[in-house]
Amino acid sequence: MAGGTHMWPVVDLADLLDVLDLTDAGPGRFRARNVTSTLPTTLGSQTLAQAVVAAERTVPHMAVQSLHGVFPRGGFADREVDVEVETVQSGRALATVQVSFRQDGREHARVLAMLSTDEPDFLDHAARLPDGIPGPDECAELPCALLPWEVRTLGGADALALELSGPPTLDVWMRCDKAPDEPTLARALLAHGSEGFLGPVAMRPYPQSEIARRGGRGAAAMLTQTVTFHRPFSLHDWLLMRCESNFAGSGRMHGRIQIFTRTGDLVASVDTQGLMRSAA
Repeated sequence: MAGGTHMWPVVDLADLLDVLDLTDAGPGRFRARNVTSTLPTTLGSQTLAQAVVAAERTVPHMAVQSLHGVFPRGGFADREVDVEVETVQSGRALATVQVSFRQDGREHARVLAMLSTDEPDFLDHAARLPDGIPGPDECAELPCALLPWEVRTLGGADALALELSGPPTLDVWMRCDKAPDEPTLARALLAHGSEGFLGPVAMRPYPQSEIARRGGRGAAAMLTQTVTFHRPFSLHDWLLMRCESNFAGSGRMHGRIQIFTRTGDLVASVDTQGLMRSAA
């Protein structure tokens, strides 16, 4: 059984696509529902995805360049959500909006998004995918209930086996060719798909016996996440998420993800901060 990923809620792709189809409720306002899952609280990954859609529908001539989400408290999965978008600034090349998620007047998440138009390159360099990384055809399926599409890694589920330990890194290939190939939707689904690996990768160095010795895994939650989109991409093609947990301590965990195309182009970067506490 995959360490950490077995605790993810089960998400259905059709349901996820449906909750991204926000309902207009007036200027800068939308109404949304939450995905149906095994958790009673809203999913931060879904909130990030909805923020992409809300931002680009508010500033339709631009695309989200980066978004920073903060999740101070959990929302209720079985209640609808009021999504309010405040335009902080909007110019010819850049715009900034703040997206607030509320239920019964209570805010449970806020996302600051910067949008931009396409501009020509002045400088042109980027991190490249190193040689020798096993491709998706060399990898096995990694069961990920949160990601309702193809996910593969070297060794498959054994790469995150609870009784084994490894470095706090993981290369994960993913592809979603059953959703419409639309740029806004691709950005939204990638934001959703990058959220869940912080905990499993942070726990890789510790076999189950060591986790038990430390008191067992207790509270775990996403606190903040920043996603930056560098280049256009399609989720109908394989993307590689190079995940790294570069810090864990003081009840927190921090992770970074670089996302590459199969040809080695860097298309997005992610920084995440989460909560991880002992059950003792």
